[in-house]
Amino acid sequence: MTEAWAGRTFRNAAPLTLRGDNPVDGYSAEDLRGHGWAPGGYMGTCQDCVEVHVGGDKRCRRCRACAIKALEASRNRPRWQSGHKGIPTDRPVWAYFYWSGSSEDEDIMLLHGISDEGGEVFTVQHERVRDWDRYGHVICWIDVEERPALSVEAVDAIVAALADQRSIHWSCADHIVEDWLHQTALQAVVDGHRDATRIAAAALKSRELDFSRYYG
Repeated sequence: MTEAWAGRTFRNAAPLTLRGDNPVDGYSAEDLRGHGWAPGGYMGTCQDCVEVHVGGDKRCRRCRACAIKALEASRNRPRWQSGHKGIPTDRPVWAYFYWSGSSEDEDIMLLHGISDEGGEVFTVQHERVRDWDRYGHVICWIDVEERPALSVEAVDAIVAALADQRSIHWSCADHIVEDWLHQTALQAVVDGHRDATRIAAAALKSRELDFSRYYG
């Protein structure tokens, strides 16, 4: 006699050894809930280690141990940094950059390259053509290899850069960056971005800031 469950077949004659989840490990249920585990009385299969576990919620995607690994990976991942402080000058990073005197359609661009220490010269590197410099201001940056997608964290970093007039000499660029940010958030809504509502709400926080919005 067999019992089919979660895509597996278990024989009653051979008892299955299940791995229980130990809650005494320093992590709370709230810590792990957003990473695929919550307490409960159900048995499930972890999407990461593919082991059967017990003691989780009916909708758990992970066992507790793998949820802890996912939480730690999230805590240790590179994050968007506001302004230019701390930006590496010895390797390429991704940065939202205000290009002063841009002849392009956009004054703000997401670029991959090497910044100078002051965040005012950004050298974009190309594989097939010569490198070229852009002059302006680093708005925010992140130290990753793959092109980052628009996120709430990136928007928060941009708003924080607008708020911190001490670290970035904006001249008249602040309202240009704000306009671009609001247009980008609106485009996320139009495109059906899964975090569009949160991105728009984060972008609108710039309206609470006090800086020149003179367009003359």
